[in-house]
Amino acid sequence: MAKIAFIGMGNMGSPMSINLVKAGHEVTVWNRTKSKADEALAEGAKWADSPKAAMEVSDIIITMVADGNALKAAALGENGYVQAMKPGDIAIDMSTVAPAESLVVNEAVEAAGCKFMRAPVTGSTILAKSGQIGILASGDKETYDKVLPLFEIMGGNQFYLGGAEEARVMKLCLNIMIATTNLMTAEAVVLAEKSGLDLAQAYDVIAGSVVGSPFVKYKVGPVTSGNYAPAFSVKLMMKDVDLAFAAAKDAGVALPTTALTRQYFAAAAGAGYGDCDISVLTKVLEEQCGYQRA
Repeated sequence: MAKIAFIGMGNMGSPMSINLVKAGHEVTVWNRTKSKADEALAEGAKWADSPKAAMEVSDIIITMVADGNALKAAALGENGYVQAMKPGDIAIDMSTVAPAESLVVNEAVEAAGCKFMRAPVTGSTILAKSGQIGILASGDKETYDKVLPLFEIMGGNQFYLGGAEEARVMKLCLNIMIATTNLMTAEAVVLAEKSGLDLAQAYDVIAGSVVGSPFVKYKVGPVTSGNYAPAFSVKLMMKDVDLAFAAAKDAGVALPTTALTRQYFAAAAGAGYGDCDISVLTKVLEEQCGYQRA
């Protein structure tokens, strides 16, 4: 069994780490707020006081953090894990960060005689708990083959995309599709509501139609109940869309639909919904259209 350090006990990281514990691996965890690790610790994970301390007792370290700054702090900061890496160790980052930020960490890990895998994920917290997320990986192929058994514990779909930053770009491509689908669905739902259709029935029709993707189906509950507790917050989506704009600029690609959608997320944040789930765009559009549910 592997000795694994897991950094980041958020909505996705905590269940992912727990799945590794349940599979029999020795998992040491760290998070800026220790209480968020309580569930993983209750399942048998061990606690470390820093990413460096976690790496000292591990051969593989996995990070699942909010953004590029958090990744660089965990890897390169005062108590960053790179300081404790031994030649042959492996670092895996499963966060959504910019390719340029990823490259900085890769260079530091490589300088320590170790390998760095980029492995951002797709899917909801429900899929993270059930071990069925998708994992988009890029980096050294031999290293990918070594860690694939771990990916198979955490995820149901595996994709190896290349030797460098390909996984980062692919994740941004998926997230702009999620963002724009979210706004498109909100428009359809509010049109149905204001035209007198029953909300729950209208959403069931949408979810059961040819456009009813798994993402659309995940949002049936939040939208119909009006409970927008964050599975994927507006603020995080704004961060990811901005990363996509930067990648598109480098590639010389226009993202006109994404640009409009970004404005709606900004409107949601400005209205006080930044920490809500991205499906709150339905509520934002309802308010803009003067519609109030009974």
